[in-house]
Amino acid sequence: MQVVEISKKRFKELEPLKLPQSIFNTEAKMYLLPGKRGWARQNYVLKSLYHTNDEIFSNKLYTVSELINNRNLINMEELILPEALVTVGHEIIGFTEPFVPNINLQTILDSPTYTVAEKVAYLKEVGAILAKMQQLRNYSKITDFYLNDVHESNFILNMETGKINAVDLDSAKIGHNLTFVSRYLTPFSELSNVSKYVPLSYEDGTAGGFYKVDSNTEIYCYIVMIFNYFFGARICNLTVEEYFYYLDYLANLGVSKELVDIFSYIYVNRENINPYEYLDELIPYYGRTNHHTFEKVRRKVG
Repeated sequence: MQVVEISKKRFKELEPLKLPQSIFNTEAKMYLLPGKRGWARQNYVLKSLYHTNDEIFSNKLYTVSELINNRNLINMEELILPEALVTVGHEIIGFTEPFVPNINLQTILDSPTYTVAEKVAYLKEVGAILAKMQQLRNYSKITDFYLNDVHESNFILNMETGKINAVDLDSAKIGHNLTFVSRYLTPFSELSNVSKYVPLSYEDGTAGGFYKVDSNTEIYCYIVMIFNYFFGARICNLTVEEYFYYLDYLANLGVSKELVDIFSYIYVNRENINPYEYLDELIPYYGRTNHHTFEKVRRKVG
């Protein structure tokens, strides 16, 4: 595994990476590491971790090491994987990953510049990444590898390829690492009432995560992402009863029974299904799927 030594002087001269105001990074400070200098033949991002002397840091190092050591087996161009650990003054402070000119997916979904069809196409690419990772788990030695923290800000539009990439893989679940926090997997959601979502305890080993990570949790988070756009609010803030009432509303709009059923599975004890191939059928109903319109219709019916 490659380890890159950076002098204290050079580290102080590094330029902080500018992130959109809507994107928050509470775990690390990001720097641009210019290429054409020694080992770096391209621009890299240096992720300098805030915590460097505790169990969370040790877990990060294990996670990053597993990703680096298995990158050839993972072999997914859609994932922006770590490339090397970085030391300053002979102390590990973080790691590098390739710099990709990009627009964050959260920025795209919030922007009026992109059409509904374009935004849905990008959401479908996120689902395709999850499907490809399922294939990787099924047919390779990498059997326990999940993005874990699936949310809009952890995906980018790669401006060089025009494709969606997953970033911040240091919060992934891989090997025997402890489970990190995931934005949409909280103990305050309705997940606690569905037994297929398995709560973690400190005895199980956790780095802040509340649920065992598997394909059900990932697809749940992905469906939350889809509804964040179409519903215009956190669907996970609805009670189960309110959620199923909303699904009935979608069915009455004309959304297919097949897609409505897939959405319903997140709160029943059967395997979740990735809906990415069906998302185009939501496009004609955009606007009417919004929570404001839904509430107006609900009040009239009530």
